[in-house]
Amino acid sequence: MAVSSTTATVYISRKDFLTQTPISGAIFTNSIAFATKPRRFHIRSSSEVPAETVATEADSESSIEAPKEPPSLISALNVERAFRGIPITDVDHYGLLGLQRGCSLEQVQVAYRSKVEELTKQELDEEELNKKVELLKESYTILSTEEERRLYDWSLTRSENPNRYAWPYEVDETPATKDPPPPQEPEDVGPTRLVGYFMLGWFILSVILSIGLNR
Repeated sequence: MAVSSTTATVYISRKDFLTQTPISGAIFTNSIAFATKPRRFHIRSSSEVPAETVATEADSESSIEAPKEPPSLISALNVERAFRGIPITDVDHYGLLGLQRGCSLEQVQVAYRSKVEELTKQELDEEELNKKVELLKESYTILSTEEERRLYDWSLTRSENPNRYAWPYEVDETPATKDPPPPQEPEDVGPTRLVGYFMLGWFILSVILSIGLNR
């Protein structure tokens, strides 16, 4: 019985498979490759973000802002200006509180409270009252802080006489506190006394031994 071999050529449709592969021979071997779905990337611009989200982010950023710090004169620029004899500020902090240079810290506190009470009795509107109180607070902060006041006094002295140089500590007219010094703890003389007794005993013993050996 004769076995006839046939040769067939099968064309695979491009619609279902990637390539057209001719297959020959009695045994058919089919390789099927399935096309994968391509990934799609979607890029959103900032204009597509809802306005509510932007507003929420802005509110959250504004809510975590650091509070304003009290004004300070201490800066590299102000130190350089004071060194050259240029005023670092045009505000007369002593004049605002009605004080003279060299006043004590207690006088600064009393003057600040007195000025605030005077403003509250003038029946000013809230905005104007707050502005004047802020100026008094600034003067009080500068005159009640040691470093701030030293720089301010130094600037006043240098601007009054720029041809004569003065060190910051030379113009520090803040009176020293008159508080009594803290009581000191009593000194423990016990160890010192023991060492003295030991040395005295050793000296007496050495004298006795030297006399005994010389006999």
